[in-house]
Amino acid sequence: MFTSVSPFESAAVNHVKFSLFPAEYRGLELLRDLSSEVLDGVQILSQMLGAADNEQEGLAAGLNSTEARATDRHYAVLTHLRTSYVNPLPREDLYTFSRLLHEAVEQLSGAGDLLVHTGAGRLSRRAAEQLEMIGRQAELASAAIGQLNNLDDLEDTWLEMVRLSKRASRTHRVWVAELSDLQKASLIVKHRYVADQLLAAVHTLRAVADHLGRILVKES
Repeated sequence: MFTSVSPFESAAVNHVKFSLFPAEYRGLELLRDLSSEVLDGVQILSQMLGAADNEQEGLAAGLNSTEARATDRHYAVLTHLRTSYVNPLPREDLYTFSRLLHEAVEQLSGAGDLLVHTGAGRLSRRAAEQLEMIGRQAELASAAIGQLNNLDDLEDTWLEMVRLSKRASRTHRVWVAELSDLQKASLIVKHRYVADQLLAAVHTLRAVADHLGRILVKES
């Protein structure tokens, strides 16, 4: 026998169903933890720029530990997304953010390895400028991830991330042009390796901004 359900009863049933499966924000928390590893990598690299030669290896080991933690967090994001029922955004989008942040940490760690193993010595002040902008990119990425459950007002964050990436690319070009002032070709090559590695991190964080832009367009 069919029993009709009033609109009020139907709304109550839908509310109960929704409350049984609330949006899970654990994925966003893990992504913010991952972005903090990017900031840790920037901090350690900044210390390496002014550290004595006998301190470089210890700091590089700290960078490697940061990369290991980032890998663990990346794995945790994957595991969470495979087992969660409801997420603020499609799983593919959250995984893309995780992959890019993990890559940024890898690239920063690679820059530290280059400093140790190539013996590049004191770098141009452009290196510190690059790291400052990479750190700011990571801060904005973390702030954006914290707002992914509410996309309002994220356009300004996206725009600032794009502007920073452009500034960092210009700084890289100036840095490369200034390398001709160095006397030894081998030293120029070593410095260029480090400069390019930092630029790779800039581009990866720009990819975070680009993916954020795609989400803003898709979800608007």
